[in-house]
Amino acid sequence: MAVDAIVGNGETILFWSDRWINGNTMAEIAPNLYKAVPKRVVRSRTVAQALNNRVWASDINGALTVPVLMDCFRIWDFLDRVALQQEV
Repeated sequence: MAVDAIVGNGETILFWSDRWINGNTMAEIAPNLYKAVPKRVVRSRTVAQALNNRVWASDINGALTVPVLMDCFRIWDFLDRVALQQEV
C-alpha cells in the first residue's frame, strides 16, 4: 500500500526514501541518482535539509555518470518549484 506524504515544512519527511513526490520515492523517479547516495544519508536527510541551498546535490557520491546526471536534470526543475510550508 502506497502512502503519500504531506511535506509541510519538510522536517519529518525523508528526501531520498519517503513517498513525497506525487506519491513516489526518489528511487522510483531517479533510480540511478538514488543508487549514488550513501545509505546513511538516504535514512537521515529530510526534505527541509535537502532543499536548503540544494544540499541534496552534495549527497551524490561516486562518479557522475551519464545516467546519474540525467536523473539530476530530471528532478532539478521539479525541486526548484517545491515550496515548503513552515506552518504545516
